[in-house]
Amino acid sequence: VCLDESVDSVRAFEYALKLKSCQVLNIKTGRVGGLSVAVKLHDMARDAGIPCWVGSMLESGVGAGILVDLATLDNFTYPGDLFPSRFFYRQDLTEPELVLNDDCTFTPSTVVGIPYNPVHERIEQVAKLSQTLLPR
Repeated sequence: VCLDESVDSVRAFEYALKLKSCQVLNIKTGRVGGLSVAVKLHDMARDAGIPCWVGSMLESGVGAGILVDLATLDNFTYPGDLFPSRFFYRQDLTEPELVLNDDCTFTPSTVVGIPYNPVHERIEQVAKLSQTLLPR
């Protein structure tokens, strides 16, 4: 049994471990609350002997690039549900663009931090609403 949508937090996964109801874990950063929680869940699953795979939720290049890098952790043993954002959007909103290799793999970034940066002009072209927030 692979748990996916039912694991939306560390607490939910702790409960699944207690019930011994999980043989595989799908981790989606957007569903679990971000990258640090995703790494925590990966580590918990690894320590429990439960393999993982990375799922996606139609991320832009920024999110997809982070997921490709996340998928390099040792306990992500199943192929990830990862796609370049061009599969979903006419034009990627980031540079450089995340590219799928000919063998349907990705090359993880070697850049420290977030390697895929938003291109503000592209975002402005597709934005339906924009608001600038200023500090008080």
